[in-house]
Amino acid sequence: MNSTHTEKPKKQKPASTSWLDDIRINRTVRAWRRDQKKEARRNRFAAVLETLPYAELIGEALYRIGFGVEYTAVRTVRTIRRVCRGIGVSAARLLLTVLRPFLLGIITLLEDLTAPFVQLASGIRHMRELSEHGGSPKQLRAMRRSYLKRGVQRYFPLVLNALSYILPVAAAFGLVAVVRTALGSQYILNVQVNGESVGFVATEQVFENAREDVQSRINTARQILAESGTEVPDTQWDIQPTYTLAISGTTMTESQAADAILRASSDEIVNGTAVYVDGELRYVTTEGDHLRTFLESIKKPYLEGQDTSMRVSFLHDIRLVDGVFLSGSITSYKDIIATLRSGDKILTYTASEGETVQSAVDTTGVTFDSLAQMNPDLLSLEQEIPAGTELIIGAESPELLKVKVVHRQTYLEDIPFETITTESSDYDFGKTVVTQEGATGVQEVTQDLTYIDGSLSSVDIVKVNVLQSATPKLVTKGTKLKSGMVAQVGSGQFVWPVPQYKYVSRWMGNGHNGADICAAYGVPIIASDSGVVVTATYHWSYGNYVVIDHGNGWRTLYGHMSSIAVSSGQGVARGQVIGYIGSTGNSTGNHCHFEMYQNGVRVSARNFFGGL
Repeated sequence: MNSTHTEKPKKQKPASTSWLDDIRINRTVRAWRRDQKKEARRNRFAAVLETLPYAELIGEALYRIGFGVEYTAVRTVRTIRRVCRGIGVSAARLLLTVLRPFLLGIITLLEDLTAPFVQLASGIRHMRELSEHGGSPKQLRAMRRSYLKRGVQRYFPLVLNALSYILPVAAAFGLVAVVRTALGSQYILNVQVNGESVGFVATEQVFENAREDVQSRINTARQILAESGTEVPDTQWDIQPTYTLAISGTTMTESQAADAILRASSDEIVNGTAVYVDGELRYVTTEGDHLRTFLESIKKPYLEGQDTSMRVSFLHDIRLVDGVFLSGSITSYKDIIATLRSGDKILTYTASEGETVQSAVDTTGVTFDSLAQMNPDLLSLEQEIPAGTELIIGAESPELLKVKVVHRQTYLEDIPFETITTESSDYDFGKTVVTQEGATGVQEVTQDLTYIDGSLSSVDIVKVNVLQSATPKLVTKGTKLKSGMVAQVGSGQFVWPVPQYKYVSRWMGNGHNGADICAAYGVPIIASDSGVVVTATYHWSYGNYVVIDHGNGWRTLYGHMSSIAVSSGQGVARGQVIGYIGSTGNSTGNHCHFEMYQNGVRVSARNFFGGL
């Protein structure tokens, strides 16, 4: 018997899964475990309820309560839904009631506007269909004319109805276009005298200035005639120009407008030149060219050799304007020159005993050539001048003819740097560290130097241009004490160390080294400024005394204390109590001996508290 060999089945390898399948499997397993735990809790809770007496009654009660709550909630939700639905329907109806007239109006408007075009399109379509009925061309044209006539008679009211909407809109657009065109137009003024046009000006301001110029010319004529004894009626030269709006025309300047107004207003006019001084019309002459030559001759010495940085003018604004003026306002050229030159003054120098021409030149600053030209008797620098002799050294210009020369110059100027001081606990108290060196900057300064008749009158800064800013110097003062404390560096502003003092018996001087501040026993003594206590001990002369280093070169000493409230190495603030009034050491009464030192040199406290 042959034995059969049974082979064991091979184990199949599980199919490989992706990382996403692993996540799904793990999530399914966790959910199944949560359900198992919930089911176990429910079973345990049910088992506990079954052990309670009247378990069935309790379960029934809980069921009824749960059912009632659920039913009430469902009814509440249904009621809220019905209320919201009713509110929405009512709101929609109200909105429809409000909007219905507007919607109907819009629909009616659209129908009225489109009706003529709809009927026109329908008529054209029917007229084309007439050719399908046959007939001669003449018959077709007659039929189309007849059809068109009936259409016009029937639907003409529709056209009128559409026009009732279109025409107002078109009129509104037309009005807007007209207004915009009118506002965009550049209007000018047509100047009129006695109803006749004399020209155009650009703005109302030009017209007003021209009218004021005319009135100024009239007032000048009246003043000159009045000074000569001629009576001038109030109604003479009563000129009232007006203007109207115009769209186009060649405009005039203020002066041209004033000339035109005068020409149209009076026959008593002449061509002349007005002399304005500081904006006021002062004179009118018919010799304007001669007057210009005279004024230029006065400025000529200052103009010779000048560069472009200099401006030469009269101190008073003298302006010559050619134009048309009333004949009664003319002043003679000679009188104008005399008036302008009124105030001429000869400058002289009186020689003293032993005076020579050289010493006179040195004293007056006038060159020998100029001095000899004005004084022909002077022949040489070594010549002696008798005492009391008056030498002419120049002439002072009249007020109206003083010449002003403005010289503009530009120069470079250093900008000093500032020092910024800060405090840091990184350094020991009293130590000063420069963390940044300062550097001066550079700026360009433009200034005007004004000379009146050759003498400097004023210097005005016109512009300052910084070319390179200054770099500030940064200084850090240490505040760290050996004890680990941090002190504050003194500000240099001291306070009186004994606010409750009675009087000062002695100040520094005559062998006494400080101020004796008298007060009652036990009165507090305060630090005059912030710093660090460097001494707090007893001395045979000072008694109990304290010395404070303020870290800025200053030290203060407080002596004869009854007791000391601070210790050596302690930082103190200005106003902090450091001890109390007493009479220890070499003392004859209760007081505080107060001394001040700057860089080791004793300074009297009276320099800071002299009013006490």
